[in-house]
Amino acid sequence: MSSISGTISDSLSGKVIVLAVTGSIAAVRTVDLVRDLIRRGATVHAVISSAAAEIIHPYALEYASGNTVVTRITGRVEHVEFCGVGGRADLLLVAPATANTIGKIACGIDDTPVTTYATTALGSGVPVVVVPAMHEAMYRHPAVLKNLGALRSMGVVVVDPRIEEEKAKIAENRTVVLEVERLLGPGDLAGRRILVTSGATAERVDPIRILTNRASGKTGAEIALEARRRGAEVTLVHRGHLDLPLREIYVESAEEMGYAVLGELDGGGYDAMIAAAAVSDYTLTPSPGKIKSGGEITLRLSPTPKIIGAVRSLHPELKMVGFKAETFLTDEELISRARESMEKNRLDLVVANDVGKGGMGTEENRVLILGREGPRYEVSGKKRAIAKAVIDALAEEFS
Repeated sequence: MSSISGTISDSLSGKVIVLAVTGSIAAVRTVDLVRDLIRRGATVHAVISSAAAEIIHPYALEYASGNTVVTRITGRVEHVEFCGVGGRADLLLVAPATANTIGKIACGIDDTPVTTYATTALGSGVPVVVVPAMHEAMYRHPAVLKNLGALRSMGVVVVDPRIEEEKAKIAENRTVVLEVERLLGPGDLAGRRILVTSGATAERVDPIRILTNRASGKTGAEIALEARRRGAEVTLVHRGHLDLPLREIYVESAEEMGYAVLGELDGGGYDAMIAAAAVSDYTLTPSPGKIKSGGEITLRLSPTPKIIGAVRSLHPELKMVGFKAETFLTDEELISRARESMEKNRLDLVVANDVGKGGMGTEENRVLILGREGPRYEVSGKKRAIAKAVIDALAEEFS
C-alpha cells in the first residue's frame, strides 16, 4: 500500500500501529481503517482472533496493510516483538472490540492472539486504544460498563461507540484516526482549551431568505481538528452541522455567534480563541412573513458588533488569532491591513489572505501568517496544511 502512504498527511509518519481485530461484524470496516491510517503515513500490522477470521479473511487485512497478519502466536513471540518492552509498535488499536474481549483485557486474560497482545502492551507501557462495537443491550450491561471503566483506569483510551438502531456501532473511522493522531502526536497543546469560530454567518431577511457570504468553514474546521490532534480541548462555534469528533456549537447569525462566544469565554478556562469565521458585517430587521417575489425591494442594513473587539476588551489575557481577508492587494498592502487589525484588536497572530485570488469556498488557499514580531511565514496548499501552520504558530506563542 506504499502508493497511498502519506497521501492525506504525514501525521503518523514513522509510526507502527498494530490493529487488533475481534469477532464483531464491524470487523468488515477494518480494511478502510487500515487504509486511512496508511494515508497518514503509518505502517500497520494486523492481529486477529479466530472469531474475527470467521468474519473477515486475514488475506483482506494482509492486502490492506501490505503485511502478514498474525492469526496465532508462534515461536517468534509476535506479541513481544511488537508490544513488549522496546517492541516495534507505537500503539495497539483494538478495533472493533467485543464485550468478550473487553472483559478479558480488563481482567488480564489472554487466551487469543488479540488479548495476548493487549496484556503485553499494557504491561510494557505501549499506548492502547479500544473501540467497542456490539449490540446496545450488551454495551449497557453493568459488567461491560465496569470493564470499560477498568480499562480507562489503566490508561486505555476508549473511543465511544455510536448508539444507533439498538446497536453500539463502531465509531467512525475519522474519529478513531483522530484519537490515534492525538495520542501519537506532539501533544504541544495538551491541557489547553481553544475556542474556534468558523465559516459564514447568515442574517435573516424573512422566514425563507438569508444574507450570507461565500465562506465554507473548511479552514476553521481543519484548524479545530488540528488543535485536537495536538492535544487541546476544542470547541467549534459555527453554522455547520459537521458531526466532528469534538464539541460543536451551532449558531446562525452574527448576534448568535457573539452570544455563544462570549458565553463560552465567560465560563472561563479557555487559553486561546481562533477567530476564523467570516462574520456578517451587516444585519437587518427581518420581515415576519415571506416577502413576495417580483418587483424591487429595499433592505436597510445596519452594522453588526465586532465580536473580536468585544472578546479582547473582556479577556485581555486570552491568546487571540484573527483572520484578515482582502481582495486584489499586493502582499505589502495585505500585510499593512493585517497589522492594522492586529494593533486595533491586540491580536497575537493574524492570518491574512487575498480572497480576490481564491481561497473562499475552495479546497486550497494561500495565506500569510503574521506575529507581533513581524511576518512569520507564507503557506500555500490544502487547507489542512494551512491549519497545521496556524496551530504551529499558536503553539509557538504558548511556548
